[in-house]
Amino acid sequence: MHRPSTRRHGVLTALLCAVSLAACTGNGGDGSDSAPTPAVAPSVATTTATSVVTEVAQATSDVTKGGAKARAEVYVGPALESANAWAKVAPGHTAKERAAKQLSTEGIEVLAISRGQQWPHQILAKTTLKQSKAAVLVLLVSEQAGEDFKAAAVTPLLPGATIEALAPVDEGSAPLGDGSGLAATPDEVVTAFAGSVKYPDPEPSDLLDPDAWSEQLRKAAKDQAKALGSVAVYTQTHTPGGVLGGFRLGGDKGAVVFANLVRDETIAWRSPTKLKPGKDFTALTGIKSITSEAKLTSNEILAMVIPQTGKAEIVAAADQLVDGSGR
Repeated sequence: MHRPSTRRHGVLTALLCAVSLAACTGNGGDGSDSAPTPAVAPSVATTTATSVVTEVAQATSDVTKGGAKARAEVYVGPALESANAWAKVAPGHTAKERAAKQLSTEGIEVLAISRGQQWPHQILAKTTLKQSKAAVLVLLVSEQAGEDFKAAAVTPLLPGATIEALAPVDEGSAPLGDGSGLAATPDEVVTAFAGSVKYPDPEPSDLLDPDAWSEQLRKAAKDQAKALGSVAVYTQTHTPGGVLGGFRLGGDKGAVVFANLVRDETIAWRSPTKLKPGKDFTALTGIKSITSEAKLTSNEILAMVIPQTGKAEIVAAADQLVDGSGR
């Protein structure tokens, strides 16, 4: 029997059985004439999302030795790597900076639930940053029966961005699949994004609408190169890391997709110059001085809306320095 993972939430067995029964009786949303059914009952999804997001908020700010274990229980994939990296650098940040990243554990809302009983099961939840009240999308994924839901993405919504036409949670959202029927596949959109924000020589793409995140990346790269002037050469590349999850929108409106990229920034000095790197770089690498070259590696986790026709749009994004090297 396929049971949604509940991480010690004490959800009634009867609710879980009801969800499994839907699959056994053909209400699995698998393309048959039966009414579509979510993989997890909405009440269970709400309880699960509230509990997991609360644990995510606690584990993210836990910089003790036990913090890594706590994060491994609630995060997965690149999101886990990013959370662990933040825990390493957080002690070097001010209390105000740390507070700005804290998630609220109140008013958590379930926006979407994957449909049917095929794995993985997914829940899209929305919370806010505790201090600024900015909306944050949290993608929760359970890879197989018996596994807990974990956060595969925690991405603040970009200013002015929205996600519309999500299917009702009591019906569930159709699976993303290979992206067929969309204006472009998720892999094509991510590749287009990577090219549009590289430095130097970004490549504009007809697949993408303008967005605040891309503009910010391009401006930051240009400013960095200008600040270095003739002293050093600055380059920035973005390497697609794969799709993390996603949901078809209701009414054949397209899909919302979460994906990961790795950003590498390289600074090569034209002449040997002894420099002290930033505190985050040192906290992650142990390197305290650089004389000729530095490389900074960051995780980027994006949420994008890809319509059936028209251009895709980046609607939420998060990044975190996770590694580096230097000599």
